[in-house]
Amino acid sequence: MDEPTSFDALVQRTDCLRPFIPPTDISIYDAIFPASPHPKIAIIASLMNELYTLFIEMGYLPPTSVFFAPHTSCPISLKHAALFGLEKQVVDLLQLLPYYDGTGPNWNFGSDQGEFLYGGEFDHDLRGEVNEVIWWRKLGDPCYYSDIGYKGARAIGWNLQCEDVGEEGGEMEEEPTEEEQGWLMIDEPEDDDPEDADWEETTDGEEATDDEEMTEASFSDSDEEPIQAEELLALQQDTLLANVAMMQQKAAEAKAIEEEWVHREAIMNDPRDERLLLYMRPWHVTLNSIGNHGTIFFLNTHNFTISQTCFGNVCDFRHNAIPYLRNIIDNFQTLKWIPGGLYDSRYDLERYSVYQNLYLEAGWPNSFDRKRFEASRKNYEAELLRRNIGQQPLRNLSEHVSKMRSRELSKLRYLNALEKLASLSPNADEDERKNLEQGIDSFGREFLPAHFEPVNTEVLERYKDKLNDMLEKGQMGSQVENQREIIAEMELEMQATSFEQRDWLLYGLRRKQALGVDAKMKVGFKWKYTWRGTAIDLVTTELTPEIVKEMAREERDKESS
Repeated sequence: MDEPTSFDALVQRTDCLRPFIPPTDISIYDAIFPASPHPKIAIIASLMNELYTLFIEMGYLPPTSVFFAPHTSCPISLKHAALFGLEKQVVDLLQLLPYYDGTGPNWNFGSDQGEFLYGGEFDHDLRGEVNEVIWWRKLGDPCYYSDIGYKGARAIGWNLQCEDVGEEGGEMEEEPTEEEQGWLMIDEPEDDDPEDADWEETTDGEEATDDEEMTEASFSDSDEEPIQAEELLALQQDTLLANVAMMQQKAAEAKAIEEEWVHREAIMNDPRDERLLLYMRPWHVTLNSIGNHGTIFFLNTHNFTISQTCFGNVCDFRHNAIPYLRNIIDNFQTLKWIPGGLYDSRYDLERYSVYQNLYLEAGWPNSFDRKRFEASRKNYEAELLRRNIGQQPLRNLSEHVSKMRSRELSKLRYLNALEKLASLSPNADEDERKNLEQGIDSFGREFLPAHFEPVNTEVLERYKDKLNDMLEKGQMGSQVENQREIIAEMELEMQATSFEQRDWLLYGLRRKQALGVDAKMKVGFKWKYTWRGTAIDLVTTELTPEIVKEMAREERDKESS
């Protein structure tokens, strides 16, 4: 659906919301700065100011890139706020919040335009003349760029009603419903004594007497065959009943799935598209933008709670807003989180540890020397860049060996699919036959001679023209050298007449380049593969076709097991 590009288009877009959210009288808002905001709104705004200030103090954001309230010279647009029917407390907060102009942080390892938190970016600057699309995404559909389910989930699943939030701001868990409890519990009662389970009640509902027990025992000793037959019959009846119950359960599950898809289809075809996409309420406001499918914080200004999405998925987290924001600030202050996308060692172990040490060496937090930190950081990043460029031949070799092994795997899969197709009976399932035929075609494209295409001479000439243009413009040596390597590889590929011959020609070239890498550059680079249960060094070990085939068989065996 086209997004609004003018205020008139935005008005038309919001017309469908009027039965639910009427526009607000603009006179209820303060012109530039709220005269008497709600105390909790003021605290939340103060915490956001503290967080942005912390990012500046840590050197992540340039000081000139953040604008703090009051925004006297460039206030937010109240006519847009009134159009979306925002309550006064929401507008008060928008007027109190700091805004980042998006000029770019000093470093970034997260979302494209600057990492705010867990893939989410800093909020859009709502001051002055702002694109209408920004207002729509801010107040109507903040998750416009997410991969969350189907359209109905955006209308049904994102009704962010937060209740019963604890005072400590931790994650709140809802009590399971009776239906959920019943699904989790085992319906069959448990017996205190397992041995008693073998005894049955008599037909009158009374327990068997001692005489009856003795009779049954004596009958069992004297005539064993009838008891075995009765037990077998009972077992068969129980099996039949269990099978019927299982079939009924599967039928019920299939019916539920079918009803769900019918419901989804109805929602997908519902013409009220804007109404379904809207989930923001006039008392909700986002504290940041989605960024790279990342986290968004939704503040409920009725009960002052925060809900959030996590990497495009709706999380059922409910937090008391004030302690939760304090906790976020504390995580950055204590270097548990590093601004720019380093939250723990899982994200980038080396950078995470190095940045922590850089901060501590520069006196964080009490006597922080920002210039010293910035100088050390730039030296580290420059060294990292040099190492990255120096290790490129190692990466090229590793990637090429992976490609060679993948080609051998395709051969194995191709032969396996041919064998399965030949063994199929004439009455076999057509879908299975079709899948095998598609697999044969797909795997064959990886190695069969009929699919081999030699390097086009015109393509090579274009790369040479680009190299000459770079030399005339005096571009960086690394870029020129990279272009020369591409041309050398293409000229080598032109000698090949098959996939396999091209693979081994390039292998020889890339191994030669990898052998020339300085020993210091090799430190910390993982380029070892496993062959016959032993790790081999791709640089020092010269591969043969037999070794690559064996590596592919090992991978195939792992897949089979």
